[in-house]
Amino acid sequence: MNLNFIISNKGIYYFNDGRVYWGQWQYNSMHGYGEFRWIDGKKYAGFYIQDKKEGFGIYFWAKPLRIYIGFWKNGKQDGIGKYFNGNKEPKYGIWKNGDKIEIFQDEEQAFKHILPIQQKFIKFFKYNLEQIQEFLA
Repeated sequence: MNLNFIISNKGIYYFNDGRVYWGQWQYNSMHGYGEFRWIDGKKYAGFYIQDKKEGFGIYFWAKPLRIYIGFWKNGKQDGIGKYFNGNKEPKYGIWKNGDKIEIFQDEEQAFKHILPIQQKFIKFFKYNLEQIQEFLA
């Protein structure tokens, strides 16, 4: 059964394969803030433009545990990001078109590359692994 509803510009869409999106829509596209969950435990919480991740978002892979916190463009990681790989210390870097192109030694070095308009998302970069998992629960 495929139950879907949209109220105003917000709604939930249940895909036949078990994926679920709830958030903002525009002209039948995910557009604005939303959360997407896959049946295998992956999650994304962040912004979309016309069905593609765009702007700030957090992507969580359940198995094996990995998390990317950062910026997206045209559906791919693009800009400053923080990456957790299992329980290891997170790494900061710059991504371009989905590829990691530079790694920073610490968050201070990484934050020098955040644009003024992106400053409001710094609090998420400061989250530890437990805080991120709680946010995505």
